[in-house]
Amino acid sequence: MKVKSFRAPRLLVAATAQGRAILRGFWFLFRTRKLSTLATVLAAALLFFLIHPHDPELLQRISYSHGQPGSSTYAAACFLGTWGDYPTYNLPLALAIWLYGVWSKSSAWRRVAVICFLGATLAGLFDDCFRLTLGRARPDAPVPDGFYGITYAFRGGFQSFPSGHAAAVFGAAAALLVTELPLGLLTTAFALAVVWARMELYRHYPSDVAVGTIIGLYFGLMIGFAAKLRLPRKKQVIPRQPRQPAAP
Repeated sequence: MKVKSFRAPRLLVAATAQGRAILRGFWFLFRTRKLSTLATVLAAALLFFLIHPHDPELLQRISYSHGQPGSSTYAAACFLGTWGDYPTYNLPLALAIWLYGVWSKSSAWRRVAVICFLGATLAGLFDDCFRLTLGRARPDAPVPDGFYGITYAFRGGFQSFPSGHAAAVFGAAAALLVTELPLGLLTTAFALAVVWARMELYRHYPSDVAVGTIIGLYFGLMIGFAAKLRLPRKKQVIPRQPRQPAAP
């Protein structure tokens, strides 16, 4: 009887190869599309400086429960905020897409899973570079709003800016919008609900989610377009052999 070989290791190797190719495309776009990167940075800075002075007032208008438990709105926000986090949403989403690709024997869906994972992961890691160093107090922290620096950034209540939830969920959604539009539209709707929930719970100011969203959109779109690139393979240069002198 012929025994079927176990395919999981080969599929994981293939996923790793797909990820490396997409990252190559991302690096190519990053090096050759500096204007789009500059425009993203300027847009994030402009939004922050426009919104930041009005953060408390805007948060009061957006939030219905004002971070106080007891209402159905607060309960819904808790649900979305809990299940919209990177380990509880982005990783399971990418894994579910990949397993669907394995079940349906579709390499295209397995590639979509890699794209979804990279979009959320790169956006989240870049976001953490600021969130874990600036140390902005959350709206529900018992201290005045402000940036308290890296000495406070690893304490609870001082990781408000930018929003890690917003960066990760929009990183995945934007990547899927480019590569798998129907799924991208669903994940975008969920991403909008998540960023609302974070403000409803008084965990983020509007400027936090605005900048986090821009970070997620940038990395997600870059990964999505990088996955569609067809980069030329490096040609292997074979050194020419020196000509042998003719025999006398």
